[in-house]
Amino acid sequence: MSAEGEVRVLVFDLDGTLVPTMDDYADRAAQLMEESFGTPFDQARRSYFATSGLPFEKQLRQLYPGQDTDPVAQRFEDWKDGYLTGIAIAPDTAALLQQWRDRGLLVAISSNNLEHYVERLARDWPVDMALGYRAPSAGDPGFAKGEPHFRAIEERFGIARGGFLFTGDSPNDAHIAAAARVRFRALLTDAFAPDDFERAVPGTRTLTSLAELGDHIATVADPVAGL
Repeated sequence: MSAEGEVRVLVFDLDGTLVPTMDDYADRAAQLMEESFGTPFDQARRSYFATSGLPFEKQLRQLYPGQDTDPVAQRFEDWKDGYLTGIAIAPDTAALLQQWRDRGLLVAISSNNLEHYVERLARDWPVDMALGYRAPSAGDPGFAKGEPHFRAIEERFGIARGGFLFTGDSPNDAHIAAAARVRFRALLTDAFAPDDFERAVPGTRTLTSLAELGDHIATVADPVAGL
């Protein structure tokens, strides 16, 4: 078990945090929402970001309650399957992850991208564990970012979540971390400003680059407050 304040496991969201995929996702999602539901492209794109951090099937159900959204979600996933074959982690990002592992930290990915995409992407990356989303089905409660992932990381490494530091790029990530009582840092992108995270979870601390996380690892001593 980790001592209070000691970071032993770095947990990262995937899309928008480790790889810059979110703008392309938003464009394709907005195109599909415009074609399928008549939502103007710019409005649909804003709605995509407003609900980002959830699996796309859940985003659509939230945005279009009562409508048959599953075929649209499947079209998005079919497109994503090919798109992600061209995505690689940037060398400087990979170097940061390896640097932290060389310091004795464990590195995990927690994403609501589909499980097989996450596993495929991270296969050769310098990470110790990569978790994605699996929808509930008969006899399977499903698997998602948040409590299920954090519990799985605890079980895999034998380290309590008091030793985790989670980094993500959406207010939903901040909500997830707060609900699970896991420390959190928000990576700022063009999609969200510091005020968006402050409204989501007051006191959320932000980063302008992943490289800044090193300073937070060295100084963090607040296992709950400010997350």
